[in-house]
Amino acid sequence: MGVVPMSLLRGSDDETDGHDNDAAEDHPEKCDVNPSHTHFIFVKEPKQEVATAMRSQIIVELAAQVSRRRNPTFVREVQNTGVDEVSYQKGTVCHEQVPLIAVLIQGGMRALDMVHDYLKSDVPVLVIKGTGFLADILAFAYEEHKERGNNRSAMDIIRRDVSKRVARSFPGSKKDEDLTLMRNRIIDCVILGSQKEKELISVVESSEDLVDLDNYFLPAVFAARSRATNILKEQVRSDFLLTMKLNKPGIADSKILGRDEEQIFQVDNDLFEKALMWKGREKFVERFMEEDFALHRFLSHSRLLNLFRHAEDNDFFVNVVWHQVPRRYFEHTIEETFVTKDLNRIIEKLSGFSNFLSMHDLSSNYLGIFVTDEYDAERKAMNALMVWAVLMGRFQLAKTLWKFCEDPIPMALFVSALARGLAQHSRSTDTSVADRVSAQGREFSTMAIDVLDMSYKESNARTFDLLNQKFPDFNDRTPIKAAYISRNKYFLAHEACQIWLNRLWEGGLEITDSWNSRIPEEFKLVVSALLVFPIYFWIRYPAKNFVKDFSWVEHDKVDSGSINETTRLGYENVGQRDKNDLFHIDSLFDREGVDNTERKLKVLAELEGKNKSTRFRHSLKHAAPEAPASSSGSNLFINRNLPLWKKVYYLWSAPRTKFWIFQLFYWIYLAVFSVVVILPTCNDLGLDVIILIWTLFNVLEIALRTVYQIHHGFPVSLFRRGVEITFITGFVLLVAIFKTYFNFIRPLYTRSLMAFGLLYMYYRMVSVFFPMNSILGPMVYRIKRMITVDFLSFVRLALPFIVANMFVLQSVMYPDLPFSIETWRKGFYRAFFTLFIAFLGEIEYTPRCEAVRLRNETANKCWIGDYENYTCPTLGVMTYLLNIQYWIIMRLILVVLLNALFAATMIKVKEDSEFIYRYQRYRTVLDFASRSALPPPFSFLSYSFDWVIVCCVKTQGLGKQKEKILVGPRTVKLLENHAPAKRSYESYSYWMGLTKEYYRRKEREERAKNIAQDQVSRFKGLADDQKAIRGSLARLSDKLKQLEKASLVYFEEIKHNMSRKGHAKEGTLNQLSRLSPYPGTGIKRFLIPDHKVSWDTELSDYKPPSYCRDTYDFPVAERHYVDPEFTSRPRKDPAFWCWNATAVVGGKKIDRRTVAPPTDTEAGQVQYALDHRGLPRNIVGRTGLADRGNLCMYGPNLCVQVVLTRFRDDALRFLVAKTSTYPNLPSLFPSSKTLGFRNRFHAAWQLVESLFALPDGPVKDLAPPEDEEHMHKLMGAVIFPGSPDDGAKFLAVQQVYAGYLDHVDNTDNAWMETVVWHVDISTGEGLPRVADENFTWKERSHIKRMRPFEDHIIQHVTISKVVDD
Repeated sequence: MGVVPMSLLRGSDDETDGHDNDAAEDHPEKCDVNPSHTHFIFVKEPKQEVATAMRSQIIVELAAQVSRRRNPTFVREVQNTGVDEVSYQKGTVCHEQVPLIAVLIQGGMRALDMVHDYLKSDVPVLVIKGTGFLADILAFAYEEHKERGNNRSAMDIIRRDVSKRVARSFPGSKKDEDLTLMRNRIIDCVILGSQKEKELISVVESSEDLVDLDNYFLPAVFAARSRATNILKEQVRSDFLLTMKLNKPGIADSKILGRDEEQIFQVDNDLFEKALMWKGREKFVERFMEEDFALHRFLSHSRLLNLFRHAEDNDFFVNVVWHQVPRRYFEHTIEETFVTKDLNRIIEKLSGFSNFLSMHDLSSNYLGIFVTDEYDAERKAMNALMVWAVLMGRFQLAKTLWKFCEDPIPMALFVSALARGLAQHSRSTDTSVADRVSAQGREFSTMAIDVLDMSYKESNARTFDLLNQKFPDFNDRTPIKAAYISRNKYFLAHEACQIWLNRLWEGGLEITDSWNSRIPEEFKLVVSALLVFPIYFWIRYPAKNFVKDFSWVEHDKVDSGSINETTRLGYENVGQRDKNDLFHIDSLFDREGVDNTERKLKVLAELEGKNKSTRFRHSLKHAAPEAPASSSGSNLFINRNLPLWKKVYYLWSAPRTKFWIFQLFYWIYLAVFSVVVILPTCNDLGLDVIILIWTLFNVLEIALRTVYQIHHGFPVSLFRRGVEITFITGFVLLVAIFKTYFNFIRPLYTRSLMAFGLLYMYYRMVSVFFPMNSILGPMVYRIKRMITVDFLSFVRLALPFIVANMFVLQSVMYPDLPFSIETWRKGFYRAFFTLFIAFLGEIEYTPRCEAVRLRNETANKCWIGDYENYTCPTLGVMTYLLNIQYWIIMRLILVVLLNALFAATMIKVKEDSEFIYRYQRYRTVLDFASRSALPPPFSFLSYSFDWVIVCCVKTQGLGKQKEKILVGPRTVKLLENHAPAKRSYESYSYWMGLTKEYYRRKEREERAKNIAQDQVSRFKGLADDQKAIRGSLARLSDKLKQLEKASLVYFEEIKHNMSRKGHAKEGTLNQLSRLSPYPGTGIKRFLIPDHKVSWDTELSDYKPPSYCRDTYDFPVAERHYVDPEFTSRPRKDPAFWCWNATAVVGGKKIDRRTVAPPTDTEAGQVQYALDHRGLPRNIVGRTGLADRGNLCMYGPNLCVQVVLTRFRDDALRFLVAKTSTYPNLPSLFPSSKTLGFRNRFHAAWQLVESLFALPDGPVKDLAPPEDEEHMHKLMGAVIFPGSPDDGAKFLAVQQVYAGYLDHVDNTDNAWMETVVWHVDISTGEGLPRVADENFTWKERSHIKRMRPFEDHIIQHVTISKVVDD
């Protein structure tokens, strides 16, 4: 809510209504309203201060009027809780419907006033600590108050600290009364925020994740209420609804349900409905379901309709499911007929499950009129909610609800089928949605497989019991059948399903390894079935699979319940004790081993003679533990106890036996058929009639089997069976007609029709018998994929080339061939069969055709070709080009492309083909299980027997029980023995517990995955912290190095200042040459300690910076003598780089010799060394800077200094600079650079002349001196111009130093050298005034600052003068 003066609102023409316009002038800027606000209050008061004060008052008043109410229910609740009437009348205990909270970020005095008003009105304030200003001060004061308490001494400390912080944060407030007022107001806010039962102030660090502020708002709101308010039922419900609306399940558990100690809060239908309709509230739904929320008391058909109508984010439903509505009878409103009629049609269309939901049962159960029982009502409500969640695209909600399903595996298979149908129907509109839905379907399929795998590993008895069980909610289908119908190949490929199929396939029989183990089992099976007597030594009948065939069960009044209990597929390996274990049934084969199984089966065999199956099971239960520990195993089988006719019946009823018997007779049929086709006869009808009758029996067997399978709900493709029956029947009728009217129909046509029929019968074998082979089955799927996908794509691609070249090649090669059927035949023959062979004979010249070549054109005949015989091909360049291009396209490109497609398909479907094989295996097993025991043409005997039994039943000749036993294959009886069982609470608990264990396992796996990620993130965090620490250490190291350098510099300077007196070698230690920064720049020299200055001392990390002053930065007179940068001129140029020598280059005189004197061990001229770059190396040592620096030349740069002394007033005086700034220039003594040839005499004389000579002096035209004597004479003439010839006698000239000069401009490759002349003037009479005003005569004691070298020179001169005197 925004509160703003209208005078600040842009576009407002509001006047001040007589108010002072000065206030409006305080804010001349116009502003727009804040788009983040939902409501606005515009104040005519122009002053911002007034509007700010009104803001908190208006908001608090509105909150008081809107968010608090007292209804009768609330009054009764207050009275029941024992709250006194006074508190109620005062409003201290009330139901807060709309919470209010203030957030403080930074802030000043105005914000402090608002916070104070909010706290007085019991409005909580959330302080964001770390944003500065008032927020930090208030957070500090509040935390200190909570820690220190409310005693007087603690408050004094807090006031003092707050005063300091206020002064620092608001330095503009200079008045003490303003700071005091602010401090006192902050303390008042702290006291108001820290009440006894509630905390109105909450503090949050700004470093926290503040993206979702609701995580901090809600706890602050709840903490600001009293306990009496928080425990009210309506308040708890209101808070829970608020957290659910903001989708904060963690806060709901910890802050709301956690304070509900008396558990007065209960979930009602409205809350559950909101949790369903609001998207993303799966955690709340899960919490409600864990509290045993009764779905059947919540969901009726009208509420289900309401969920479809008002659910959030129904785009998926509208875009995907809406199009499946058979009748588009509404546009915007979902009518009631949608849930009563169309919903089941949509489910059936998408998943194949018909009449899945019953709105009548749903509403009856909601009203408490249970159709069956409460468990069934709960299950049906869950089914309806699962359908709603999937159709709305709420797959995460479906997973949450699935956790509480009574039948998790069938439900997961159903959802997978439903999602698969949705994906198929949405692929045409949005492939991304289809892919997402398909992925969700695969995930539910994986969930079903995982739960099945968990059950199989824990108790394979329960697993096989589940696979055998029919579920009435899912059209009385078993999980295996549901998986097959929904095309869930991965579920059927599971080990448990395959074992179930294997046991159904074997029919309960076992083939022994007696005689010779190399004999194939199939051979033993077929021979035993045909010859009967091998049954005694090749076929075994395990007792566990044929318990009902003991003598005491053969009574007419057989107990059907015993049959149901003992003949379940896959259940035969489990003893009675394990069957009674409802939660942890251990497979005998998995846990107890074969020996224990043999022991129990021996006890079972010893119990023969009992006359009741219940007594048998009761005896087995108690006798099994006392059985011997081992057995010979002779009683594991009941071969001796079964009559021969039953053995034969069981053997011929096994699907495996049927498969090989049918295949054997089919091969016989194909052999006879092949003989009939190949025999050279026209009128011999004997074999033809046999084949036709046999074929008719095949058709009859297929038709009867199809009817039987449809009647028993077997998966059958009616279209495929219909096409097969129609084709074979049509074939028989056509052959019969052709044979009957052979006088009118050419026998070749009949033979061709028979050949096509034989071809079909051979090809049919691939789809009927090959899928059961573990090698051929996957291969058949790959071939089918290559034919239906790759080859058809190849045909579509190649067809234009084949058709085009059929006409083009025929027209060019045979232009004169008459248009007839032969023309079409030859064209098609050539174009199509080029895929396999190349017709090279047609493009060759033959003698037959050359003999009829046309020599002369006939004017009266239209002839295009080259030969009179139009059957001869016309050859030429065009013929060869057209044939070559066609052969290249077909043989080298398209055929190679087809091979590549086949290879890619083989690789791509290699793994998937195994799953497809296992999936198709179910259809094949059930197909042979439902066939008659006898193959065609003897199958009519089996069906005739069944018809006779049915007729007897109709005439009351036999009972229903006998009909059930006698009619139909035994394997189908085993499948149908399991009627839909009434689900027990124990079964419900087991599967729900298994589902929850699955989720716990998934959570552990997810945590295990996240552990690695967390470890990686932690390692990354540690690496980042380590990197930051290293950076800090590096910066600290740099600072330490800088400090060390500075310390060394200061230390050297201090040491120099302390010991420079009398130090004769300071001029040669590079003290000044190592000072930083380099003059005229900001370059820092490389720090070098004293003991590392010498080049003889190793310094491995010595990498000094480089610097060369630009030539144009030198004075104009010196530019001619400045060396270019060494890198800009060839290094090997002896004419210019004349190290340790002199040269004249381009009229420029260069002297690169040093004036340093040789040591006692050296003789002759001193030679300086060169560095690795070929540059001169400083003769003293390192300086910390490379290249030329501020000097003119690389190597030595000579200068001359003149020390002039005289006695005056009995004191030795020196001519020195008036202002010598140590260590910078100018020099203390007069000095001058020598450029060109190093004539030290000439330079010294010019220096003296510049000090004393007048502009028109007598020595102006004198030649420059070439030696010391001449220089001496000329100096006398300059200093004593009155007596130029005798002036030299008043002077004493002596060279006191020649060598290296420690100078701030020195570098590693260029350095200063100096020659110092001492000129002593023995008389003061006639001495002219010094012409250079920068120099003056000073006594030694008056010279305050000088370089170490200059100090050394002065000492040397003084001592020499004293000695001479």
